[in-house]
Amino acid sequence: MRLGLFLNFEHGANDGAETIRTQIDLAVKAETLGFEELWVSEHHFNRFSQSGSILPLMAALAARTSKIRIGSAAILLPLHDPIRVAEDLATIDVLSCGRVDFGFARGGPFPIQYEHFSVAADESAEQTHEATEFLLRLLDEDYVSFQGRWYRSDALTTWPRIVQKTLPVWVASSTKETVIEAGRRGWGLMAGHGASPEKIAGLVETYRSAAPDKEADPNFVVLRNACIADDDQTALNLALPAIERFIRGMRPMFASKTPADAPVPAASIDGFLAQALIGSPETCRRKLAELCAAAPIGSIVLKQTWADPALNEEMISRFRTEVMPIAQDEPKEAPSRRAVQG
Repeated sequence: MRLGLFLNFEHGANDGAETIRTQIDLAVKAETLGFEELWVSEHHFNRFSQSGSILPLMAALAARTSKIRIGSAAILLPLHDPIRVAEDLATIDVLSCGRVDFGFARGGPFPIQYEHFSVAADESAEQTHEATEFLLRLLDEDYVSFQGRWYRSDALTTWPRIVQKTLPVWVASSTKETVIEAGRRGWGLMAGHGASPEKIAGLVETYRSAAPDKEADPNFVVLRNACIADDDQTALNLALPAIERFIRGMRPMFASKTPADAPVPAASIDGFLAQALIGSPETCRRKLAELCAAAPIGSIVLKQTWADPALNEEMISRFRTEVMPIAQDEPKEAPSRRAVQG
């Protein structure tokens, strides 16, 4: 199981420029600590999560690192021109000497993004499918002729060409039809921080139902909120301000009219904590072992769930040295995959 870091470029007490610099510095440190992957989010029109320009951020990470893989989690394809995305991804792949991982998604439950990019929300799934087909052909083929509803080309070749033979592909979706398509085509899957082991196991079974090899495991990337301390209560105390800040910060994305300073419902906090890797090293190892017992996990990707940037290096170092090497050897006492599915 690989270890990754999720970069949401969240704006805290510092200004946006400092936030971006701090996150990139953390990514560089993660590489030196042996992390294998970086995954960058895409969010628009939000002061809190300043990752609207996901591809330039990935390029900056490519320039500052040398070994760690750099992934999109995820590019919201209906909001982009696939031709431009093909050119940018290939350029970053060249700059990084072949370290790009391509994750894509429809766009999430964020009406403001569809509205201001002039995308019809009820057609976004169909548009995503067409954009994906066009983009992957541009990356893999020369002289691409394509006639779709939204995108067209005539014997088009984009430059530069990617360094890798083909870009690894992940899709961030739990929609049955999309997971079936991923299984059929051998794409990886991505699951968010709220996906339970049972949910992930179900997605694996759906994936296998469509895969040519019915025993094939998807290359599954799982995001988890993370915060570690010597004991569970200390970790919780460190995590709660970050969780509340995140919920408040993301409210505008849902076009919520809730005031920014309104109390965060306890149920929302409980939802974050249910699947999070928050606690002592022993607690984090146990939770991670339970997840691995329920479904095959390719990568566990940590999302920063502590508010103080001064803790950045200590947090990721402790997960790397005190949780990851041991969790994979923990006795797997969780229910079997069949039992989980009922």
